[in-house]
Amino acid sequence: MICGATVQRNPTNQQIADCLGFNEAIDKQQVRDLIIVGAGPAGLAAAVYGASEGLDVLVLEAGSAGGQAGTSSRIENYLGFPTGISGMDLTARSYAQALKFGAEVMIAKGAVRSSAEARCTAWLSATMSP
Repeated sequence: MICGATVQRNPTNQQIADCLGFNEAIDKQQVRDLIIVGAGPAGLAAAVYGASEGLDVLVLEAGSAGGQAGTSSRIENYLGFPTGISGMDLTARSYAQALKFGAEVMIAKGAVRSSAEARCTAWLSATMSP
């Protein structure tokens, strides 16, 4: 793969995403209302529902959106598609709908660990106090 003036042999998904600028516009320091790990059908559905309710949503996906279902030729047990739908079509529709409501998706970025910062804990404590 040629990226600018650099030739990369057997690039990783991360290197391709970085080269194509997929994640440049996403503020990595921003505190989010909801972070979803995995952009399979369930992750994209959660992103649609969260973002449509006004939450600030970020989806992390280590590979490509759609997960394993994205490679299926026919999915016949997904709600709303009684005659079935291809995994690629389901992924495209779900991804577009998540973006429509304002969810952001980071491609080729997996979750390594999670932690709660003091300000999140303080906010939870303040809102959960009787």
